[in-house]
Amino acid sequence: MKGHEHNIIDEDIEVKVKKVVEDPKLSLKMFSQYIGAKENRKQRILLGCKYPGDYIPKFYEMARKLICNLFSAGFEDHDLYFDEFKRQAKILRDEAKGYPVNKDSYKNRAYSANGLDEICAMATLLSPILDSHVLESNLSKRRDAIHKNGVRIGAMADMLISDNFGIAQEGFLKFNFTGKVLSKHEADTMLYVLAEFFQKKGIVLNPKSCFLVDVYARRIYTLSGSKDMAENVDTATLEIRKNWDLI
Repeated sequence: MKGHEHNIIDEDIEVKVKKVVEDPKLSLKMFSQYIGAKENRKQRILLGCKYPGDYIPKFYEMARKLICNLFSAGFEDHDLYFDEFKRQAKILRDEAKGYPVNKDSYKNRAYSANGLDEICAMATLLSPILDSHVLESNLSKRRDAIHKNGVRIGAMADMLISDNFGIAQEGFLKFNFTGKVLSKHEADTMLYVLAEFFQKKGIVLNPKSCFLVDVYARRIYTLSGSKDMAENVDTATLEIRKNWDLI
């Protein structure tokens, strides 16, 4: 009797491995939301940061890049900025029509077009900043962060701000494009973390030259001297470090 021959077939089996962030790591936005949140919300924030999905939407990145690059040009006539933003918003909106509405290729263009429109609506508020400072894009520094009590917090400013002679950095600017209006506490937290990053580098900041632009709220925040902020950040990072391995 002939022996039975067994055909062994190698099969590639796709196994999805859940991504786990071993050490505490939060984006600037998530950390600002964590402080002052209720316990259930804090838990959801930590779960989302420790087990992030593969999909990271960046619907306003086209607008952010365009604004930072153009403001870096240093035009004396500010209308040139906002006329170009209007022109680019129309281009992006027309391009978006060529993509399915549920795809990133559509959303990145449509959302950025809306963001540019909102920036144009803030022209009167932004002009004093453009008048008094030299702005430089900082988008290449996406890995900027501070470390506090074993917790890494993202600390990338969108733009660096120097005095009107462009000699020395004295501040920074960060755009918030989310449709949800920031609370003052969130804005103050974000400004504090960004200031902490630059101060640790030995840069002397002028609080009046440290800006957070909440685009859809059409509001600009500056760095405050809140005495409670350092204590709040310290308490929150200790709590995050303690709970990170428990979730």
